[in-house]
Amino acid sequence: MQNTFRLLFLLGVAMAATMSASAQEPRFYVRGDLGGNLTSDTSLKAFFGEPLAPGSKVKFDPGVRFGVAGGFHVTEWFSVEVESGVMANSIDTITDATHVDAVFSNVPLLVNARLECPRWHRLAPYIGGGAGGSFPVIDANHIEIGNTFMDGSDSSAVFAYQGFAGLRYKLNDYMGLSLEYHYFHADGAEWQAEFIHGGGADKMRFGATETHALSIAFDWSF
Repeated sequence: MQNTFRLLFLLGVAMAATMSASAQEPRFYVRGDLGGNLTSDTSLKAFFGEPLAPGSKVKFDPGVRFGVAGGFHVTEWFSVEVESGVMANSIDTITDATHVDAVFSNVPLLVNARLECPRWHRLAPYIGGGAGGSFPVIDANHIEIGNTFMDGSDSSAVFAYQGFAGLRYKLNDYMGLSLEYHYFHADGAEWQAEFIHGGGADKMRFGATETHALSIAFDWSF
């Protein structure tokens, strides 16, 4: 009987220690990432009333990605977070454009769900996805198609979603480094211009955009 009480006491102490350690594990975290992106060609739907060739396309140069997120570990394997940042690309060419000097950017605001191996592992893979909105921005020094040219900046608001995956390396109990891949989709956007010569009262409109990004992320839990 005495041995039984001793065993129960030791089990109780072990359980209390485990619960105490679990309660002290950091639940909140912030994360930032920096890397590059490739944005696929998209369609040019309208350019201020200028007649467009069928199948007109917008092609982008490789660009940059910066992201920032804040989240909460609901369990050791599941967390929710809010993410923003910017993905920016110079416009390479536009069908029938005689001059293009412009930058296209997406500024997302997404709510993500994230599944990952427990963070006490030295290497922990993770996957996730999110949805929300994006604010596509056009910043044009000069775009000229046919008899119409425009310059200026404008932003829009569209629906957006993403999927992501990565591999996290644990630096210590509070910090980690990750290699991340993001697939990002934003619906088509339209903009006004600060200055237009020629054309009509229509707007500039792009089709949906898809962006593939690879970045290095740093996270800190507290």
